[in-house]
Amino acid sequence: MAHHHHHHDSLYCSEQHYFDDEEHDHVFLEQDMLCDDSELKTLVSKEQEQEKNLSILCIDEWERREAVEWILRVNAYFSFSALTASLAVNYLHRFLFTFTMKKNQPWLTHLAAVACISLAAKMEETQVPLPLDLQVEDSKYVFEAKTIKKMEILVLSTLEWKMNPPTPLSFIDYITRRLKCFHFLNTCQSLLLSLLPDSRFIGYLPSVLATATMMHVVNNNVEPCLASEYQNQFLGILEINKAKLEECYNVILEVVSESGFNYKESKKRNFGSIIIPSSPSGVIDVSFSFDHHDSSNDSWEVVSANDSVSSTPNSINKKRPRTQEHTASFEQFKQ
Repeated sequence: MAHHHHHHDSLYCSEQHYFDDEEHDHVFLEQDMLCDDSELKTLVSKEQEQEKNLSILCIDEWERREAVEWILRVNAYFSFSALTASLAVNYLHRFLFTFTMKKNQPWLTHLAAVACISLAAKMEETQVPLPLDLQVEDSKYVFEAKTIKKMEILVLSTLEWKMNPPTPLSFIDYITRRLKCFHFLNTCQSLLLSLLPDSRFIGYLPSVLATATMMHVVNNNVEPCLASEYQNQFLGILEINKAKLEECYNVILEVVSESGFNYKESKKRNFGSIIIPSSPSGVIDVSFSFDHHDSSNDSWEVVSANDSVSSTPNSINKKRPRTQEHTASFEQFKQ
């Protein structure tokens, strides 16, 4: 008997063995041909505009990794979205690439991390903790609110107010909507966030990292024949460099092998609840002066420092943090 089904009918999702507790459409068809391609074109265009060799950062790698891990822990603490974490890390990397950092000033990297998660939260979250309350999860330093706000201004200026860049999550979101494979979304988000601390991924375009991440999730959750079909669809949509994709995929294999990423847990876990090694405990109270007319590192000076280790402020409340309203100034760069 002749079969007249489109070849993509073979992609009826048989992965319910892995996702039987989730409600989703089991039909994987390229049925969104009416999907507006302008969104993808915009993402690709922005990606090309911002392409820089971010793999060369003039900063101590341990400081950068520590800052990224802290951002992810704070993101989990407040149950922020995966996009908030992804944006915060994007801001941090772009800032560190552009802004000349002096050596022996680890506090500056951490201050930048605080400002970046604060800005990302203002972009994406409906409730944003006050600057002081954001400094949780073994924060090594505690900065005054006015100091954080000055750093936010410096970050905004350094990034030229381009605060809605394409991230790997932008492409993952587009693909899952285009191909109706929403059941993979949480797992892809969890895996992606677990990769961000590793500096090897900085040099890959967001579209490449997104595709490699989705391929890894698919390969670990569906049968080989279906995995191949998924991969063909991913490549057909994004048309990315296959050599770079394979290289990125192999790095993911290494990281997952070392970290022991758990797929069963990832589809149920909160976005940020990825196990990240804790930073040294204790915080140091410091305050800094900033001349907003001078964007160089020289304008940051330690005014006073209390070397005694203190506990995190008691005012911090995980479940009911004090929040601040979004200001109108942030609307102009959400476009």
